Formats: sequence, structure tokens, C-alpha cells
Amino acid sequence: MAPSVKPLEDGADRSIDARSIVVLVVFFIVNALVIWPVHVPLPLPHRLNKLLDNLSSRQGTGEDGRKMRDSDRVEEQQPAGSGVEQHRERSTGSAISDTAGGVETAISPTPVHPASSTPTSSSHTPPQTLAYSASSACRPSESQRTSSPPEPHRQPARALHFPLDLRTAPVIGVLLLLTSTCIPPSVVRRGIVGSAGVRPYDIMTLFICFAYISISLDSTGLLRYLAFLVASRSTSHGGGKTLYNGFYAFFALIGLFFGNDPLILSGTPFLAYFTDHASIQPPTAYIFTHFQVSNLVSALLVSSNPTNLVLTSAFGISFLSYSAWMALPTIASVIVLYPLLRWVVFRRKGLIPSTIHPPTLNPRDALIDPFGAIFGATIFVVTVVVLVGLSAGHLLEGTEGVWTVTAPAAALVLLRDLWRDWHMTRQKKHSAATPMEKVPSDDSPNRTVRASLPSSSSPTAKIQSTFPTTSHIISSLPLALLPFAFSFFILVEGLQHTGWIRVFGGWWISWMNVGGVAGGVWLMGTLSVIGCNIFGTNIGATILFARILQYWATSPTNVKPVSSRELYGAVFALATGSNFGAYSVVFSASLAGLLWRKILGDKGLTLTITDFARWNILPLAVTMIVGCLVVAGEVCVMYKD
Repeated sequence: MAPSVKPLEDGADRSIDARSIVVLVVFFIVNALVIWPVHVPLPLPHRLNKLLDNLSSRQGTGEDGRKMRDSDRVEEQQPAGSGVEQHRERSTGSAISDTAGGVETAISPTPVHPASSTPTSSSHTPPQTLAYSASSACRPSESQRTSSPPEPHRQPARALHFPLDLRTAPVIGVLLLLTSTCIPPSVVRRGIVGSAGVRPYDIMTLFICFAYISISLDSTGLLRYLAFLVASRSTSHGGGKTLYNGFYAFFALIGLFFGNDPLILSGTPFLAYFTDHASIQPPTAYIFTHFQVSNLVSALLVSSNPTNLVLTSAFGISFLSYSAWMALPTIASVIVLYPLLRWVVFRRKGLIPSTIHPPTLNPRDALIDPFGAIFGATIFVVTVVVLVGLSAGHLLEGTEGVWTVTAPAAALVLLRDLWRDWHMTRQKKHSAATPMEKVPSDDSPNRTVRASLPSSSSPTAKIQSTFPTTSHIISSLPLALLPFAFSFFILVEGLQHTGWIRVFGGWWISWMNVGGVAGGVWLMGTLSVIGCNIFGTNIGATILFARILQYWATSPTNVKPVSSRELYGAVFALATGSNFGAYSVVFSASLAGLLWRKILGDKGLTLTITDFARWNILPLAVTMIVGCLVVAGEVCVMYKD
């Protein structure tokens, strides 16, 4: 038994019974709803439905109604690209909208179309989005509009839908198991406070704090400035192919040091803007390269991905040791991925054009807050260094978790953002010559937020007008991840309590008795990638497999003691798969994938699951083979047992 692995606190002697089966069924149903969300229609009372119908009919008349019908007609003309379809309307996915940070209401209105009419744009409008789409039968012809006054345009009534997705399904699953007495309250407590070395509250505090620092850093325009600088230098020295090489190196270097969150949040809207204005059609090669590299390099630092912190906590690995072990697999995979993408995956003519026409924009214009960029980057780097140093000295164990470092760092950045917003708002009140303030946007390198107070006099509106940048950052935080992640910690604790971790761990023990190091690395790498696609993102898969490995490493039923070579080979194969598996088959394989699709949809780039799997399968297979081979070689060289 490895001395750094703590034994599981519950379920080692539990036999499978009816409650165990219910817990397993609920676990798989929740995972299915995360991958394929369902929107349950809620019937409205007759009076409320009539009221909504009257309101919608009023909104469809007069000048506003004519404008709606004109916009509907414009939205029907949507060009298609290769691999990435471009649409003029904005796409908002249900599960992905909360990963972008916005906290949506769980019950959201959608239009109900009459059975006799065929909506023109409903196929592009998700069920949780309120969109007034008129049917073609309701639109008057051009001659009717010019020869007679417009008829009242009656819009269909709205219906409420309750989404069963990653925001609601895990929480409902936990409540169902708790109320049915399949799991006791102690399981819920362990899923939040932690057990066997894993502290969910500490993990999620680190993630949210680093997310705030990353989004704040992005709001200064630093990453957009660097991206435009790379683009301007590359296009002046060789055109499209040099630009692709420059972007690849830029994504890899930034991701190695800052993780995938800043890259996804800032790089995705930048690429959408740049490829559109540079007439790079389709932008498939650039956006998929960005996504794959961002997730691949997130395997290096513990702070880059919550899954990495789950593994370091479960197996007592310091941050420095983790990065040392994962450096070679990550760098080797990055090196191998480049020629694979450049000359195999994107070899078709036009995906990486030889000549491009980049937008004429000074990179310095994208840098909105130079002092804030220096301040945020310094806080980020210092926080990572302090975490690595304290973790190497085992000073982050017990009650002194990583939150004691990340929370003060995020608080410093928050205070600085509040001070800047207050200072800028105060200046605007005394200067009518500067009515606008620049802050980052998804529509262009910069966006503007009005300094004047909105028409509403509510306290929330006043706070947003006084602190626009801070409000934007907080609204962009992935807060919906908190109930999702805690619920999955509780569900895995439920599997452990009802005896399933003991069963799965026994299967793994049997495999390791015959497979050895090579078999353990191969199978855990394969299972981790599959688990990312079927176990509620890579977070759910990592939590489950980490518990199985903990049981295996501490089980008294082992025929022989678990060697360090076998243990760490499986652990770092899991780390490789949980990060690389983000670019695989389904968007929900990672929260980064859901966020990435959300941002692309907001920019008018629509991806299907077929496109996603098509461009990811080969890079995933090759990088996983390289990463697992390097991990196997490392453990064989470092450990002789």
C-alpha cells in the first residue's frame, strides 16, 4: 500500500442491495441528462396563458411587429461552411450557457407554435430561448404590405419548460436519493466537506478563484493584445501558414503557464473575430487547433483543471511533483500534435490558406487596462508559485487548504477591479466628453459599457452602472459549476456508501493482477477518455476513477502489495485521459467544451456533435498513445519495484 493514499471511509464491507441498484440507476440517468438535456413542458393555468397570449399579440402589432417579421426574414438566409456553419442569429445552448458564467433561471419561456403553421427559425432556436418566430403562413406578401395597412400580427403564446440538464439533473438526483433514504445525510456531508484526502469545497474554491482572476485578466485585454501582436507579426512574415504556426505556439505557451480557462474565454472570441475579418472560411483549422491545444496543455499545472486537484488531493501528490510527472507527457503530446494537425488533419486545401487579409487593427488598441494587466498577471503567477511551494512542503494539508492562498489572491484582484470601476465612474460624472468606457467584448476586440445610469432605478442596476467591469466578470463566472460538481461528489460518495466502489475496485484488482504496469496504464487511459464522455464531464469521471484507484491501493484483498510503479502509472494515465479527453466525442466531455460551444454560438458559428467528433478523434487517439507511452516509461525508469 502506498503510504500517501488514504483508505476510503465507507462502503468497504457493504453488499449490493436494492438501495445500491437505485443509486447506480440514478447515477447513470443523471449522466445521460447531462449529455442529452431534456426540457419538460410545464402546463400554464388558463388565465395566465390567456394573459401571455394577449401580451404577445400586442407586441406583434404596429411598427414593432413589422420589424420582427423583417428580422425573421433576414435570419432565414444563413450561409453554411465546411465543418463550421455560420448563422446570423445568436445561438444559446441550455447546458453551455451556465458554464459561460451566466446564471440562468431554471424555468425559461419558449414559444408554442400552432400545429397548422411551420416555424421558419424554430429549428435553430433552443427550447430555453425566448424567440418570437413567426410562421411563413402568418407573413403578408410584399404586395400586401405596400398596398394595404399591416394586419395585426398575433404572436403565439409562450410555454414554460423546466430543463433537466447539468444545472438541475445532478441536484435532483441527490435530492431523490436523500429523500428515498438510499443515502444518509452523512454521505451528503462527505460530498461537500470531503473524505479520504479529497476536499470538494477546497477544489471548487480554487477553481472559482482562479476563474475570477483569469476573467479579470481577460477583461484588461492582455490576451487579446498578445494574440493580435502574434497575428500582426505572423502575417507580415509569410501569410496564412506562418499565422497558423504562430497561433499554435502562442496557444501552447499561454496554456502551459495560465491554463485553459483564459485561453477559452479570451482566445475563442478573438479567433471568431479574426477569422471573420480576415476572410478565413471555414475557420475550422484555427478554432479546433485552439480548443485541442488549450485542453492538452491544461494537464501540466494543478491549477489549470479541477480534475488535476482531485488527483493530487486523493493521492497526496504535491503540486510540484504533479507538474514534474506531467511535463514530459504534455510537452511530447504538444510536439506530436502539431505535424498531425498541420499535414494530416487539416491538409485539405483552404483550411489553412496560404494568403490572408488580416484586419487592420493596432494590437495596442486591444489593451484596455495596461496596469490591470500587469497587476492581474503578477497576482496569477505569484499565486501559482506560492501554491507550488507550499504544496511541496506539505503545508496545504488539514484545514490549511489551497483556499487559504487562492481566496486572498482573488480578493485582491476583486478589490482592484472595484476601485477602478468606482474611479472611472466618478470621472465620468465630472466629464461629459468621455461618455463611454471600453471593456472586453465577444463581438470585437473591445466593447463599450454605457457610463450613464440605466432607466431602471433598482439597486442592481445602480451597482452594475457603478461597477460595470466587476459586474461583467462576476456574471461570467461559472457559478453553475458549483452545484453540478458538489452533486457529483455526493453521487460518487453514494456509490461508495452502497458498495459499488468496492465492486468496481475488485474488478480493477483482478485486471492489475494479470495486466501489470502496461495493462494498467493502457486501460486507465482508455477508461478515462470514455468516462469523460459518459460520466458527466471529465470531473465526474475523475472523481469516480480516483475512488476506484484509492480502494485498489488500500484494499486488504490484494494478492500482492500495490507497487509505486503500478499506482502512479494508473494515476498519471488518469490525469492524461481526463485532460486530453476533453477534446473527444461530445461537447459535455468537459465544461471547457460547453463554454467553447457557447462562445462560438454567440459569434454565429454553429457546431454539430458530428463535426466535433470528426475533427477530434484522430488527434485524441495519437496524443493519448503518446502521453500514455511517456507515462509508462517514466514510472518504469523512476521506480524499480
